[in-house]
Amino acid sequence: MLPVIIDAKLCKADELCVNECPLSVLTVEEKGQIPTVHPKKTNYCINCGHCMAVCPTGAITLTAFEGQKAVPFSKEELPDAASVETLIKTRRSVRKFKKKNISSVEIGELIHTAAYSPSGHNAQPVSWTVLDTAEKVHELGEVIVEWMENMVKQKNPLAEKLFLAGIVNAWKKGNDVICRQAPAVAVAWAPKQGITPQADTVIATNTLELAAHAQGYGTCWAGYVVLAAAYSQKVLDFLAIPAEHMAHGALFLGYPAVKYRTIPPRHKAVAEEKDGKFVFRAKPNTH
Repeated sequence: MLPVIIDAKLCKADELCVNECPLSVLTVEEKGQIPTVHPKKTNYCINCGHCMAVCPTGAITLTAFEGQKAVPFSKEELPDAASVETLIKTRRSVRKFKKKNISSVEIGELIHTAAYSPSGHNAQPVSWTVLDTAEKVHELGEVIVEWMENMVKQKNPLAEKLFLAGIVNAWKKGNDVICRQAPAVAVAWAPKQGITPQADTVIATNTLELAAHAQGYGTCWAGYVVLAAAYSQKVLDFLAIPAEHMAHGALFLGYPAVKYRTIPPRHKAVAEEKDGKFVFRAKPNTH
């Protein structure tokens, strides 16, 4: 089956799709003809959808998506630059949540939005494991604490570097600095081997974070979850992450228990010109 189907009745033969295809899958023999799939590039299509996105008449279908059509939008529907800037600047790492659950269905909608984030060669390798109750998240915390205790007993240098003994002690005293008593967590994972699986996973996690913020949810990157998953098979098993896969991103989710009212300052990058190039150097944070 060809990866791209073009409706001859709708096609204007404007060659927009031909010129936009990043891998030159589409071609025309003569100007004014309806584009076709290049016979030697049938397997080159990465289903990025650029051809569909650029077509003004909706003439193109990607067979990989079972006849789903592109969804039109207007420029007026896009948020203006100021709105996007405000969304980014008001995002906070939320560590205190209301005792109110977010369902796996609601999180699944955010995951679907995150599927539109870029990935190397449009591989879209990211899968997710979702725990949608505080009880399940707490169980994950217990598995992580067990791993931390083993690291401390083994006198692993990482245990001292990351103060794991103190974190374990805090957990046992009822201070959950691992999972923050979050009502949900979404863990993103991808195959170890691939084009850019780690970058793809981090980008998808960040995209989900911004989508969640736009919906009024609070999020916090679950660093200890990702760390433990990198070392503990038991954590991987608990999260149903298959062999030869790794977790590179994780977010706690919930409704914020704190209302943030202002946007705090950030250092502006210091601009330098060097050999005809502009370097925007980050100013180190002072402690």
